[in-house]
Amino acid sequence: MSMTDRPRPRHPALAALLSFLLPGLGQAYAGDRLMATVLAAPVLLLVVMGVLVAAVFADRLRNDVLSSPFLLGLLVLDAALLGWRLFAIAHAGLGRPLPAGRAAVDAAGTGSIGTAAVRPVMTQPVNVAIVAVLMFATIGMHAYAGVLVAGLNSTLTQIFTPGGAANGRAAGPLNKPDYRWNGTERINFLLLGIDSGPGRSEALTDTILVVSVDPVKRSAVLVSIPRDTGFMPLPDRRIYSDGRYPQKINQLSSDSGAKPSLWCSDLPKPGDCGIRTLERSVGLYLGINIQYYARVDLEGFASLIDSLGGVDLCLPGKLVDPGYSGPTWYPRVGIELAAGCQQYDGKHALAFARIRKGVMQLPGGKTEQQTDFTRADRQQQVLLALRKKLADANLVFALPGLLNAIGNTVTTDFPRSLAGDLASLLPLITGPEIQRVVLAWPQYVDLPTNPTVNYLLIPKREAIRTQMRKLFGAAGPLQGWYVGSQAALPPAVSPTVAPSGR
Repeated sequence: MSMTDRPRPRHPALAALLSFLLPGLGQAYAGDRLMATVLAAPVLLLVVMGVLVAAVFADRLRNDVLSSPFLLGLLVLDAALLGWRLFAIAHAGLGRPLPAGRAAVDAAGTGSIGTAAVRPVMTQPVNVAIVAVLMFATIGMHAYAGVLVAGLNSTLTQIFTPGGAANGRAAGPLNKPDYRWNGTERINFLLLGIDSGPGRSEALTDTILVVSVDPVKRSAVLVSIPRDTGFMPLPDRRIYSDGRYPQKINQLSSDSGAKPSLWCSDLPKPGDCGIRTLERSVGLYLGINIQYYARVDLEGFASLIDSLGGVDLCLPGKLVDPGYSGPTWYPRVGIELAAGCQQYDGKHALAFARIRKGVMQLPGGKTEQQTDFTRADRQQQVLLALRKKLADANLVFALPGLLNAIGNTVTTDFPRSLAGDLASLLPLITGPEIQRVVLAWPQYVDLPTNPTVNYLLIPKREAIRTQMRKLFGAAGPLQGWYVGSQAALPPAVSPTVAPSGR
């Protein structure tokens, strides 16, 4: 055999690397076409089918891909593909460098090359080490993918399993128990920040916002309701004769939830009473239907910010509250936040969002007393900073911790069967075009008439009506007796208890 007739030497380590990139590619390099076809065809077919299905049925499948059966199926597929790739790498790197038939021909020829060709690569430590590294890398890749998929499924299960959801369908607004979002109409969420940390005898609703999204116009609105707002409207006069709740809004969920038979005799699940009563009241207050709610645990919210490495926030002056002691600050009392822009960790970002007393020390010696109104504005700032951080985050490394933090922080009655549709709204909610309104003094509420007895902000009904028409009028007339009509009182019902409800 002449030198030009000798077979080109095959490098098992290179073959293993090629099969690491694509099963069968290393076998094709080594000349084993049959095994290359056997190993590569299923993987290539799977990729092509996935691309075609995603291209043709993307809108139909965006909810299915977040379902538990689909994610569990991905785990099984991940494990199967792991085994397939490990076999392909081992076969290419730990076998013989030439196909058996060709090796025999060379061995019968001119000696040394044929002899080397049939020698098992297993005896070459460098090749074994390279193959081992490739196999460990493959295991690591698939293990990480499995952790992500399992974490995503666990997070979605935690988020979408509140007491109000049943059979994959949320209870929705009480006058529409069978409501199901069609993916195109305006959708309204009640977003609640719950403070149930150390030092609290009850879980108070310290943050109350409505997030409204119009998928067709690709716009979003954020409306904050101060926690001290009083005289919130109720659906009827069964509990209070004037149809208004005579305490702060942040107590409404606790009071109604404590006596579900009194407040919510129409609900099949007494445990839903607190959140549904608040949902009804806020809907009447704004003149819109609240379709779904989301609850955010404030301690978990701080952990969520920490999982992203903090958020960037700005203050026009030094914010000082000698009496602050929040759920992530307890048992410490008092805090100072420096003026200017800086990165906040979770506990300080939560303080930024929760401080409603103390003062802002502005340049030039001027001070600004902090209130529930200034706090509501800062809460919106934190949400906007968080959305920016999420958009900029390197999710390859942050995602496992982020999924865990979200699962421990957020619950909603939005059905998981529509989770993909909800995900499609995130660019609108986190995009730059979002209107922000705080229903604060002096434009939308009056200050308390007797603040030493009970600090209740008094709503300006006509001013709220005017603003809500600007925000939601294009979607149709406002609804409900309080803002959507000129009626002085809600409908009367036959009371089953004394009008005071006490």
